[in-house]
Amino acid sequence: MDKRGISAAVEKLRAVTGKYKLALAAVLLGAALLLIPAHGGRQEKAAETEPPAGVESRIEATLAAFDGVGRLHLTLTKANGTERWEGAVVVCEGAEDAAVRLALTQALRSLTGLGTDRITIVKGTP
Repeated sequence: MDKRGISAAVEKLRAVTGKYKLALAAVLLGAALLLIPAHGGRQEKAAETEPPAGVESRIEATLAAFDGVGRLHLTLTKANGTERWEGAVVVCEGAEDAAVRLALTQALRSLTGLGTDRITIVKGTP
């Protein structure tokens, strides 16, 4: 490419970047933000399996009192360093009954604030 072709290409590039200066700045800013670590470079545990003392056993006793549940075991996880629940798993004898699963799910949702996608009810022998 000769000198005149290079000059023409540079001028064309300047015209395009001038026209789309704001969009180009937004793309560059977005790329720079992606390079910043989300947690300041610290890695934290996803969940801690020990809820506050006594809470899990009280909820477990409440759920076990429901008709048709049978024996029951509850496991709750809590976000590390916070009061927010992360998930719940219930193993009980009566889980084959859809009405029992629904009642347990609704009760756990009310007691913990968890969404139904974070509550699992399974049949088993606790």
